[in-house]
Amino acid sequence: MKNKIIILIILIALSQVFLFCGKTDTDIQWEEDIQGYWVPTGTDYLPVIDMPTYLFLDNNRGASYYAPFEDIDSFSWEIKRTQLKIYYDAAPAYYIGYDKYNSRSLFKIKSVTDTSISVTQFFGTGFQKEYYMKKTELIVEDEDF
Repeated sequence: MKNKIIILIILIALSQVFLFCGKTDTDIQWEEDIQGYWVPTGTDYLPVIDMPTYLFLDNNRGASYYAPFEDIDSFSWEIKRTQLKIYYDAAPAYYIGYDKYNSRSLFKIKSVTDTSISVTQFFGTGFQKEYYMKKTELIVEDEDF
């Protein structure tokens, strides 16, 4: 009898783990919705100059650019459980990561519209920054990120 209870508890625990591992319908919809070029803005919708801009492409590839630096930093990205996770191909020269290698970036998405994303960004130091990203047109030659 005791073994049956333990097996039942293990099965329930495993089912809960698998239930929370995948993407939700909202995550999948938001991955489609955020494709494009986004500029960080404050609550006044004016650009935030100390943050990079982001380009999210349809194949879960993207790029970020921070004006004081000349490099365009390429990355892979995904949305899972309302978290936007960015995995840089090489750590950017500027500090943006939440891991000790500065190669990953993490956002908690609060809401998504056609032209705006409300996010909280997490940093490895424990610092959090809340802002919006506004969708704009990117005017550059096509590049493969």
